[in-house]
Amino acid sequence: MNKSSMIKNRNVIKGLLCICLFLLSSAVVAQEEGEDIYFNQLGFLPNVEKVASIRGVEQGDFLIRRTANNQIAFSGQLEKAAYWKSSGEKILIADFSKLQEEGEYYLEVPGGGKSSKFTISKDCFKKVLKATSKAYYYWRSAFPITKEFGGEWNRPLAHPDTVVFIHPSAASKKRPVGTVISAPGGWYDAGDYNKYVVNSGITCYSLMSAYEFSKQRFNSLNLNIPESNDNIPDILNEVYYNLKWMMSMQDPHDGGVYHKLTTANFAGEHMPHQVKNRKRFVVQKTTAATLNFAAVMAMSHRVLKKDYPKFADQCLLAAEKAWTWAGRYPETFYEQEELNKKYDPDINTGAYDNKKLKDEFAWAASELFLSTKNNEYLHHAMNYYKTIHHIAVPSWGNTAMLGIYSLLNNRKNIPFSERKEFHILNRKLLKMADALLDSYLKSPNRTAFGNQEAHFKWGSNAIAANQGMLLLQAWRLTGKQMYYDAAYSNLDYILGRNATGYCFVTGFGHQNPKYPHHRISAADGVKEPVPGLLVGGASNMKLPALQFPSKYSAKRYHDEYKCYVTNEVAINWNAPLVFLISGLSNNF
Repeated sequence: MNKSSMIKNRNVIKGLLCICLFLLSSAVVAQEEGEDIYFNQLGFLPNVEKVASIRGVEQGDFLIRRTANNQIAFSGQLEKAAYWKSSGEKILIADFSKLQEEGEYYLEVPGGGKSSKFTISKDCFKKVLKATSKAYYYWRSAFPITKEFGGEWNRPLAHPDTVVFIHPSAASKKRPVGTVISAPGGWYDAGDYNKYVVNSGITCYSLMSAYEFSKQRFNSLNLNIPESNDNIPDILNEVYYNLKWMMSMQDPHDGGVYHKLTTANFAGEHMPHQVKNRKRFVVQKTTAATLNFAAVMAMSHRVLKKDYPKFADQCLLAAEKAWTWAGRYPETFYEQEELNKKYDPDINTGAYDNKKLKDEFAWAASELFLSTKNNEYLHHAMNYYKTIHHIAVPSWGNTAMLGIYSLLNNRKNIPFSERKEFHILNRKLLKMADALLDSYLKSPNRTAFGNQEAHFKWGSNAIAANQGMLLLQAWRLTGKQMYYDAAYSNLDYILGRNATGYCFVTGFGHQNPKYPHHRISAADGVKEPVPGLLVGGASNMKLPALQFPSKYSAKRYHDEYKCYVTNEVAINWNAPLVFLISGLSNNF
């Protein structure tokens, strides 16, 4: 869920549960030593870089054999070992990029073992792209997941949210405490059953941006959801489902947007339809929620106007109204502990408590400019971008780069007189991309991700995916293959070429998470978890009494439901992975 303030609310309980689980568990998720061959478990596109990371052997040769007859298809020499600080190991690289013939293979290191089988195919990522995109269907609230579309993960409709109460923190003259509103639909945010505007903002942006980047791929991608035959790309159908809920979170009287729709506390390990007698509230209007809303609604006007023209027009009106509210209340922050001192009932769910909002203002202004062509919005955004020195890879709490992506990707539709300063945006994006490229080129594991302690935060796999998204943007801007290769290396990492040996997407690869921190997967009685969910991944996050099988950050992963610091799932983590997979495979 990636919510910093949640730690205080649940670390004691979950920390105790985690330590009990660790003491009972005898499984070690990553070997400290031994002959290990780690690679992208879903395979390789034909004419891209193909590498495997080898541990536990000395310098030597390697072979690629065809599984059909064990004949040698390629042979090479392992690159000299280099020490990967993040995992505490010496890594050797097997590079077989020159092998481009489609087929099924395995890698053999004489004296060091054999890998599982893998494929080289232009369609090797098609199934995982479909699953990571369809994950949002399984996240739907107020919607029955039927056998026809959901298979064994079917479940009844739950949380209709047609009776939602105005929390005292959200009360106004026209909507006093206890007023009932209707706010159905939307996605459950992560492993829990609440819905958060801030996280929905970056998620919808990333999915719509993926569509804009790879239209051809998504126009033909059938997700097998109820809307699949309506002649609208399924990914846009799914985004539309959440946007309708977001629209209901705006107060029609003043344009402000409620921060979240939630129960007072997190639900237990129950299916959504089995959670009984828990009132649902909308909580405090905030500047962060309102700006995220304004940005994504302005973008929706641009992206959805062909397929949802009436709704797209409503989106723009709502975005402008939200912008006006945010300008009037630029520092209305969500401070959950302070609210709990003032109002009842206490709210102890995800906070998304961001107090640095200049980046959200810039992002919203960028999207509003692109949809209205009003130069005042552009001037607002550029005044920020010209002065900021450091821009981070996007996250729910730092959205500055999202506005830069949008402006640069749509620059051809903007008169030159209005984009004469866009070289500033281009330079800032490429500066970040070059730093990631340098990390990739110097990495013992030959991945852009995983070479700094800062990479291994809560939700590290989402950082890897967002780095890949940024690198693909640089590749699109410049045409330089190295940016593409570096982005591809991060997909390799997520899908198996990492120190844990896991493919971090449920349902894929020969070793994958079985126990994600996802209430539905834990409570549905189905052996396998809901497929297509990206778990958080290796984490250097420290919690009281929490033990990991290794002291090295790249190995600090445990596949257990209670270990939410490594195994939680979230809508904003899946979205950049959808972008990365579709962007890398768009031309095949």
